[in-house]
Amino acid sequence: MTTKRIRPKERDSIIQSLKAGVAPRVGIQHIQVGRVNEVKALYQDIERITSGGSAFRLIIGEYGSGKTFFLSVIRSIALEMKLVTITADLSPDRRIHASGGQARYLYSELMRNFATRNKPEGNALTSVVERFITIARQEADHSGQSVSSVIHDRLSALTELVGGYDFAKVIEAYWPPVSG
Repeated sequence: MTTKRIRPKERDSIIQSLKAGVAPRVGIQHIQVGRVNEVKALYQDIERITSGGSAFRLIIGEYGSGKTFFLSVIRSIALEMKLVTITADLSPDRRIHASGGQARYLYSELMRNFATRNKPEGNALTSVVERFITIARQEADHSGQSVSSVIHDRLSALTELVGGYDFAKVIEAYWPPVSG
């Protein structure tokens, strides 16, 4: 049997979180037990997503049954595979559809919890957009196109989606040409 060494950062995060009575955000896979089949199924979903596919699952259970913990394990696997994760708990104050601002609260929570491997605690939207711009700049340098046209080309598919046109315009505006 092979043993995997736990990095000191993960070890400290696990111990501090358990002392506080919460699920650790980093290293959680080291303390997950009894969910081999579920983890395997969602791992296959993650692999499908990394190959350009999609997946949708609902995790349902009684209060205290370990749903949040289990999803934290899956989230850590996705982050290790260099995916972006976004999480939020639905509640009466954070709903998908409502007229009293609850949907806006849900959206705000999702954006706060936007995470990457380098920013697992959240607030990674800026990093993702800056990386997108950096890659577009590199592609523009290589192809001889302007950065704005590369950004526009890469975002063109979004313009057909609800709110996609506005989103694409905001991302395009994030790259202003430097004026002297």
